[in-house]
Amino acid sequence: MGTDGRARLSRRRLLGAGLAVAAAGTAGAVTIARRGSGPDRVPEAGATASPEPSVTPSPTPDPRVKGGTARLFSPTSFQFDTFDSLRTGEPSVAEVLGRSHSRVITWTDFAQAQLGGDLAAEWEQPDHTTVTIRLVTAARWQERGPLASRAVTADDVVQHFRRAAEDARALKLPLAQRLAEFANIRRVASPAAGQVVFELAQPDPFFLSTLASRFGLVQAPEMVAAYGATFGEARPEMVAGSGSFIYDGNRADGSLGFRAFRAGHRPPLLDGLMVAPPPLATPEAFLGRELDEVLLRDRRDAPRLRSEARGAVEERRFEDSPVISSVFTGAPPWSNPELRRALSGALNRGWLADALFAGRAAPTGPVAPVFGEFGLDAASLASFPGYRAADVDAADARRRWEAAGGAALGPITIDFPSIFDPRYSASSVVAGRLNDVLGGGQFRAAVETYTTIANKVAERQYGNGRPALWFGWGPALADPDPSRTLVEAYGTGDGSLGPIPVSVAGAVVRLAAEFDADRRRALCREVATTALQEGGTGLFDWVLQWSEVFRWPNLAGPSPSPFWGQHLDSGRWLDARA
Repeated sequence: MGTDGRARLSRRRLLGAGLAVAAAGTAGAVTIARRGSGPDRVPEAGATASPEPSVTPSPTPDPRVKGGTARLFSPTSFQFDTFDSLRTGEPSVAEVLGRSHSRVITWTDFAQAQLGGDLAAEWEQPDHTTVTIRLVTAARWQERGPLASRAVTADDVVQHFRRAAEDARALKLPLAQRLAEFANIRRVASPAAGQVVFELAQPDPFFLSTLASRFGLVQAPEMVAAYGATFGEARPEMVAGSGSFIYDGNRADGSLGFRAFRAGHRPPLLDGLMVAPPPLATPEAFLGRELDEVLLRDRRDAPRLRSEARGAVEERRFEDSPVISSVFTGAPPWSNPELRRALSGALNRGWLADALFAGRAAPTGPVAPVFGEFGLDAASLASFPGYRAADVDAADARRRWEAAGGAALGPITIDFPSIFDPRYSASSVVAGRLNDVLGGGQFRAAVETYTTIANKVAERQYGNGRPALWFGWGPALADPDPSRTLVEAYGTGDGSLGPIPVSVAGAVVRLAAEFDADRRRALCREVATTALQEGGTGLFDWVLQWSEVFRWPNLAGPSPSPFWGQHLDSGRWLDARA
């Protein structure tokens, strides 16, 4: 596989059909924690308190050295469609706006699904349709174009989200852009200086996730007025936010250049950033110290760097889209859950991870392993076909297939996306495995474009009397909290999967109305369990790929994540001692 994953990271989105905040009651009102001093020491009765000696502690050097330029990688090539945060769905745009702009609320810890303030100093949800924000006072716009490094005001935020709500109701954009999530804003206003109040048309447990989304980036009204009609030209002078870095455009080698913006509310430690796309982010560049970190998608590169990059730190980064299949269960043949269980068992997830990706993938259930406690652990998954020992699954799958009349279906077509095959030899691996396990040589591979496959899914051509399915990357992971994605997949879909079993639908209804993060974790596990018990309900989750990230130890910062973490670069630093 080549180093540039750009094509697959964008085209797979064609198939797109937790808040760890302390809560009070079901409304989820936020409690702002304040750091206090410890309890006073009280002498025991009858004892005389002696004064403690005064000790001046030795100062601990702060390892967070300020200054320097970090040289980072981008997981995707640069293809900027527009610098309007409300009109783009292109991941590479977040490589720019995610560093130059701010959100009202943002994800501060993806692994724990924790939210924190960005432009918001604090917030509360007094009821299920109201969110009140108090803004930080230190936020300022970068000095560029019509802006003069003025303070960010509540009216700026109001104008941005009024435009978001209007666009969400007026425009029909792809699901990957997530714009429709703003349509529930009935009213946004500023009743007092520094305060913004959102009133929602319907209760929305996921509204804070919407504010923290990849493109929930607040843009200055002056910039929209000046460049709204030409944002598609994607010129550097159009980019002026309130984030930690000022975007200076593409460097001569094609990488992105940024310099620190220290006049705002999130002053960075670094003086600047250089962000290299896949064609530039190579093992050679890393070994030559032209990069401080590198993402490896070619399975041959990691062994080399383990040998040659002595002292480098290696971490694992999951990709942002699982490998899936889907079928229509509203009619034969896939209305028979035993046939679906047979398919699931035949394509054992551990076997797939090894055969397709040389072990650089993890088995996944309806909730991917990157979501931690929202999903089922390995022991729980092991009770379902496809997650047990490969030989056990194979024998069970063959028995189920024969008992359910699978052999009588005749030839079965599996469509593979053209950007997925022949890259991984997936057609021969997957079709070969199904023929070996289920017998009869029934399974035949075909290669189609993602557009063709998406149209077939919408038209229910994978089933509904046709013995067919597809195999490839599914929609991108939308949030560090998978609740909304499960609701979309099993509760508010377009019917392309067929009827949702009552047991699954009931859990989804409760999940869609749950404001408490811990209860959502439990409900996500319930949805996953019931979906697997029903034979997959038309959706097969196979594996989630991962790649290696190597970094030199002088670069400190967040762990690699499949989610948007550009705003976390404000906390990165370079340690010359490492």
